[in-house]
Amino acid sequence: MRIFSIGETTYDILFRDGQPVSACSGGSAYNSAISLGRCGLPITLISTFGDDPIGDLSSEFLKNNGVKCDLIKRFNGRSRVALAFFDRDNNAGYSFYPASEDVFPEYPVPQPNDIILLGSSFALRDNGRDNLLRFLEEAQKMECIVIYDPNARQCMSDKPELLQKIIGNMALATIIKGSDQDFSNIFGVKEGESAWGVIPEKEKQVLVYTKGGDGAELFAGNLHIQIPAQATKVVSTIGAGDNFSAGIVYGLCRKFRAGIPLKHFKPSDWEAVMNYGAFFASAVCGSHENYIPEETAKMLRTDN
Repeated sequence: MRIFSIGETTYDILFRDGQPVSACSGGSAYNSAISLGRCGLPITLISTFGDDPIGDLSSEFLKNNGVKCDLIKRFNGRSRVALAFFDRDNNAGYSFYPASEDVFPEYPVPQPNDIILLGSSFALRDNGRDNLLRFLEEAQKMECIVIYDPNARQCMSDKPELLQKIIGNMALATIIKGSDQDFSNIFGVKEGESAWGVIPEKEKQVLVYTKGGDGAELFAGNLHIQIPAQATKVVSTIGAGDNFSAGIVYGLCRKFRAGIPLKHFKPSDWEAVMNYGAFFASAVCGSHENYIPEETAKMLRTDN
């Protein structure tokens, strides 16, 4: 089994009350990869960043946390940066500063049992999209598990080209994981049943619909599961959704290692996977980092 997390790498500088308080490497795929690496899972990040000091920090941190970096493409230029401004509820608004080069990575040859995490704006880029789609199409043929999180930060009602890309990505996914805000921005729907109604191929796909402090729902065929959020003192919501995805991957890996293939999952199996997602998200919300704390990951490694 191999796990790949695909997406942009961003250096996050965090502000409270107008003052910088911390900084760390991040990005949706990056955050998921660090958490999974800390748990000792075979995770490779597929990403790009510059051959600059920020890129060096990002690369070293990945390696120190058990993430394979052989599919990262570095370029001669400036890495991507984001400024995150927290409000009183510890929710963040962002200002993004793009990398100086727009390059795309190389993809591996998919193998059966691969798990692929994909999402955010990286999955909507024009540059390299043909390569990405070929990879996902081959992954689908090999019956890999593709988890797609659109992570939509803007309304798509007046952006038909982006909407069609999201729908195209969804069609190649095994599990579509999105928040209530994602589905509101993309399709204008406000609750889980309505979100399930817009999934392109419901007969062979799973929807994980997250609702922040209100928990999450799963839809698969006629199955509908609801789980509560796990209580935590919120320090930061950055990375919560990314780590819900990482928790899903962790839960899937536990089931596969127990000899339970996806097609034989019972409701109790899906509920366990969802609860790992909620656990990972809660652990991150109670931390200043974008990934689960090392002590939490150590516990999961021991338990794995």
